[in-house]
Amino acid sequence: MLHAERGIENGFREQTSCSPYWSEAGYVMRYETVFFDSGGTLYSMDSPEAGPSPEQVRLGAADRVSLALRGYSAVVPSGRIRQAAAALEDGLKADRGPEYGYHVLMQALLEELGLDLGSEVAACLADAWCGPRYRGWLFPKTVEVITALHEAGVFLGIIANTDWPGFAMDRQLAGVGMLRFFPVRIYSCDVGIAKPDPAIFRLAEHISGRRGDILYVGDSVICDIDGAHAAGWKAAHRGGDHPCPQAEHSFTDSEELLDIILG
Repeated sequence: MLHAERGIENGFREQTSCSPYWSEAGYVMRYETVFFDSGGTLYSMDSPEAGPSPEQVRLGAADRVSLALRGYSAVVPSGRIRQAAAALEDGLKADRGPEYGYHVLMQALLEELGLDLGSEVAACLADAWCGPRYRGWLFPKTVEVITALHEAGVFLGIIANTDWPGFAMDRQLAGVGMLRFFPVRIYSCDVGIAKPDPAIFRLAEHISGRRGDILYVGDSVICDIDGAHAAGWKAAHRGGDHPCPQAEHSFTDSEELLDIILG
């Protein structure tokens, strides 16, 4: 599924010239359109200083699904869920390719467990399997930077390779207060295309109506930087101390994006 707010397809002018652009705030900016990766780019997947870690949330997936199933009068121990999901996962990934996601996994899990609860319940279980992403997992100043870019008039979107179905991805963005900033959100398992395939970047152009100098911000050289370049986009790489030679821009701290994008 493509996630685009009402009016996005035709609500923005087509870019036909090279940067810089005049922003709504009245000053020149380098990029008018920016798409972001999610995990590793907006979110740091390292353990936070306080609160549950990404690994703790991941390890609790089967427990959450077991508890959710009780609401549908099905008692299945979390160990059985964990074992069945692990046995199913590799085969499903091989069969479904980039269409694989946790909704697919939960549908197969229900079938494996002999529970005729339907795709609707499988969607609820997929959300439980995903669990939360906490605001504390975001890189420092991420919300402030995204807010500043939005207020400057930059069009923002997300393109993510993810096993999380779109409804779960949207829920976690809403949970950290950032959903409203990204009117176009494209998730690999919803559309059956994954980075670095340039088709997923072309799809973002089509659904958003954006053209011209588009910047993609990500942390993977192969998926994000090479993928963006294959689609004719520019790229900014979130990395460590060493700049990425393939990318037009490299950064470590989120606040550096303000200078990269706004100039």
